Amino acid sequence: MAALLLEEAARVESISDEQIWLPTHPDEFKFAEDGDGDGDGTARKQQDAALPALRPKHEGKEYEDFVNAAAFVQGEGDAHAVDANDVKQGALGDCYLIAGLASVARANPHAIEDLIEDNGDGTFDVTLHIRPSRHARPRPVTTTVDARLAVKSSGRPLYAGLGDQADGKDEIWTALVEKSLAQQKESYDLISGGNINGDGFAYGGTHELLTGMRGSYLRTDAMDSDEALLRIDLALEEKIPITASSRNKKDDAALTAEANDRNVYWNHAYAPESVDLNAETVNLQNPWGSSHVTNLSGDDFIRFFKALRIGGGRA
Repeated sequence: MAALLLEEAARVESISDEQIWLPTHPDEFKFAEDGDGDGDGTARKQQDAALPALRPKHEGKEYEDFVNAAAFVQGEGDAHAVDANDVKQGALGDCYLIAGLASVARANPHAIEDLIEDNGDGTFDVTLHIRPSRHARPRPVTTTVDARLAVKSSGRPLYAGLGDQADGKDEIWTALVEKSLAQQKESYDLISGGNINGDGFAYGGTHELLTGMRGSYLRTDAMDSDEALLRIDLALEEKIPITASSRNKKDDAALTAEANDRNVYWNHAYAPESVDLNAETVNLQNPWGSSHVTNLSGDDFIRFFKALRIGGGRA
């Protein structure tokens, strides 16, 4: 079984190659005069690397320091601080990443926890497994990032959203992974699905990115609905990350309308949540954090989705 080689989703808009950089002058973000940014005696720091460039269409947006941020916050009713419901895709075409994060969080939340170390000073060390070329093995690369995130006018994150909020803390593990990947490419724009590869970076799937392990890509055209549902059910039961990639049928207006009515959008990645083998239906999590797919028949799954990406165990 294999890593989540997710393809880019719907909502990816045409963009220019221009990169917009924000200033990183030391005085850009002021903290408490006594040097205690958290109020706990620890001097708050910022990352040494320049902040990743934003998408060209977001020129003028600003970074804001989330001083109450924590990598992990256990929400009410969650069995673990890392939960699939923490993920929310923002104004960036990286559903391949966000859906993959949800699938790994559902299968093995400890794998997410092991990647992020809170340095206790406003910065976090995030380890991702980067493949420098198609023929190279992924290698762990640790990047130090801070809690400064690009924001909308509302003050909410522009890209990956906040997870749980409790005890005055904002959960940002999804945003930290996304930002660390953007640091590798020096730009959020360059981690949109169609831009992730190139320039000394070969993307091997989200499961590989998080674990260093390879995975598999299975086309639904090579299986019937029973096999598709069984494969999804088996992966979920055995706690193996799995995502599903929808087709691109934009030229078929009738099928597009039918799919959209079921919350299926073309060129988009989803994280399967559950299967009812008796009813022959599947539920899938939309990385947007809303518009989830419920009780989709196996036959419709085959019609709407082109591939399954399943995490594996081979380094």
